Amino acid sequence: MANRGFEIAGIPVKNRFVLAPLAGFTDYSLRKLSSDMGAGLVYTEMESCESLLHGSQATLEDLKNTHRDRRDEKDTRLALQIFGGKAESILQSIPLFEKEAEYDFLDFNVGCPVPKVMRQRAGSYWLNRLDELFSLLEKMVSISRKPVIVKIRIGFDEIMDVRHVCRKMESCGVKAIAVHGRTRKEGFMGPVHYDIIRAIKESVSIPVIANGAIDERNFLDVLEETKADAVMIGQRAIGYPKVFQDMVRVEQGLAPIENTLKSQVEILKEHLRLMFSCKEEKPASDIMRGISVRYLKGFGNIKETKLALVHCRSLDEYLSVLSRISFENQVQ
Repeated sequence: MANRGFEIAGIPVKNRFVLAPLAGFTDYSLRKLSSDMGAGLVYTEMESCESLLHGSQATLEDLKNTHRDRRDEKDTRLALQIFGGKAESILQSIPLFEKEAEYDFLDFNVGCPVPKVMRQRAGSYWLNRLDELFSLLEKMVSISRKPVIVKIRIGFDEIMDVRHVCRKMESCGVKAIAVHGRTRKEGFMGPVHYDIIRAIKESVSIPVIANGAIDERNFLDVLEETKADAVMIGQRAIGYPKVFQDMVRVEQGLAPIENTLKSQVEILKEHLRLMFSCKEEKPASDIMRGISVRYLKGFGNIKETKLALVHCRSLDEYLSVLSRISFENQVQ
């Protein structure tokens, strides 16, 4: 059985499996691994419109890496996610994003719940500024040379009439909507309101991507319940980009390839090499301390390895620690 794809603004996406935008995680290294494992669409981290306007070198470096995505992941689509709280700055930044980055879709974040973003009146704070949001989206669509898509939550403190919101977004020219099925207040905890995602899907004619607590074990059920065009995977992909390979195979009617400590370590080594190829040694080491131990989750007798990984300060140190692991009888 072949994998089903979908289209956004007439642009084909090879399957229904999407890597979510995750601040601090979905840089080039995880995007490349997810693409290699089969993801049809991958997102960048949230990129700040204000930071770009102020010439942030970190932002420019992130945008430069999108050219590597286009070179190395020719069959995978890329969405550049931007965020900001000032309409004027957002609109001014779009031509700069187009100049510095290479991507298929421009995604505007209307979902992030973290306080740092809230203080900028950005992310899910836009759910309190709907008239301003709709006006902004119309202008974004008119300025952007790429299709504009949106990532949204289903409410701020309470579930709102998000069907109306999404219909209005569609009328503004938005070409797809990714929906995290929780409110801003619910954050990342508790049940996901998949019924609300289905109601949205039934209310619009553009693609809807379901997001929230989705993995290789439940994605078919979520697709059935929501009738969404695709599913977006976030936390599960951190330390387990193989989730995309698993979903590809399950949809084809095949069993996932056995997950072993050895296979996880090999993927981790590749993640390390990619990370150190796109970032300086210190930031790369700092980022991988938290990620590396997640690759080893669920395996026994490796506590010392995990402790050693969180103290690594270079690629060589990481690889040295991993070279000492025993792989006997290690199946997850």
